[in-house]
Amino acid sequence: MTDNTFYDPKLPDPFLKKDGGRVTSPEEWPEQAAYIRELAQENMYGTWPGKPASLEARVMDSKAEYFGRAVRDTVELVIDGKYPVKVEYIRPKTEGKHPVIVYNASPLGMRSRSEFEAVLTEGYGIASFDREMIRPDFQLAAYGGYEKEARERAYPDLPCGDIMAWGWGHSVVADWLETLPDTGEMICTGHSRGGKAALCAGIFDDRFQVVAPMGSGCGGAGCARFSGTLGLDRQDETKCETIGFMSHTFSTWMNEKYTTFGTKEAPYPIGDEVNHFPIDAHMLRAACAPRAVFNSEGAEDFWANSFGTQLCRDAAQRVFEFLGVPERNGFHIRAGIHDFNWNDWLALLDFCDIVLRRERKCPLPDTTREIYVIDLKKYAPWA
Repeated sequence: MTDNTFYDPKLPDPFLKKDGGRVTSPEEWPEQAAYIRELAQENMYGTWPGKPASLEARVMDSKAEYFGRAVRDTVELVIDGKYPVKVEYIRPKTEGKHPVIVYNASPLGMRSRSEFEAVLTEGYGIASFDREMIRPDFQLAAYGGYEKEARERAYPDLPCGDIMAWGWGHSVVADWLETLPDTGEMICTGHSRGGKAALCAGIFDDRFQVVAPMGSGCGGAGCARFSGTLGLDRQDETKCETIGFMSHTFSTWMNEKYTTFGTKEAPYPIGDEVNHFPIDAHMLRAACAPRAVFNSEGAEDFWANSFGTQLCRDAAQRVFEFLGVPERNGFHIRAGIHDFNWNDWLALLDFCDIVLRRERKCPLPDTTREIYVIDLKKYAPWA
């Protein structure tokens, strides 16, 4: 940045309109949400791709799973006649419509997880798609031993960074799910970089009634301006991902402008540059409202900034309250590190049951659970 602004950031006001006025009624919120999406495209993600010109679904395999309680369909979705995307769709054998969780995963994460049994027990379907068939993730490909295949594959030409490309994958899967007679409400989720993508999907596609970015950190549900750890109410950049670190390490995740809001030298602390970032995670969250947003975090997952995630959840709560849906802004924290485990899945399912007005088959006493005592006025004077 060219000026020397003193580093004393505050969270931007989500009610501040493009013309400088403030939102004063819930009827104005759709226009304000569109403005936040505009800011997010310009300053973070790039341009949201449109619908594919064509989408063909080819069922490659179908078999009974979970002792006959479910069917697993292995489906190849072909975008524009030449870009295949693998989907594993596990659906309960029940009458009528059921909600479906659309889950972005790496090839290593496409295999069945034990947690999926809980999803089926609750009466949900789960459609996992290989996000790396839409945009490569060479870091994970090298780790998993499939880098050569990843580099040789053809990918859709999309006008955005990787996070939005993966988020767009949720919408492609939703396009297909909408053609099936048993598809009910849809939920989008993912973990870590996949959590960042799930949040992006929910911001730009209002077909997802619950948006669930898990352990998403910087560039997701975690605050860009403030990070912290247990017992700390200010940033600790040695333990939390920052815009500078992410831009240096994963330069293709976001657009070029996003990199200007981070510091350039290791250890990439939060610096004055972030004062010029016109949004933060609370506004990304609020852009989904009045639809529901939920995330579950590990208390020891310092890198994903559970403190900053709760801070932005608390700040976004002002919008959800303003719209009359305070119960749709869920936050859950558990003991543990960076993971998407049984506890997280059960918390998500219970939250979805509440929001979708379903029978709570696995009720948790702490579906919305916080751990930090935050004085919001210190960070968001408008709140």
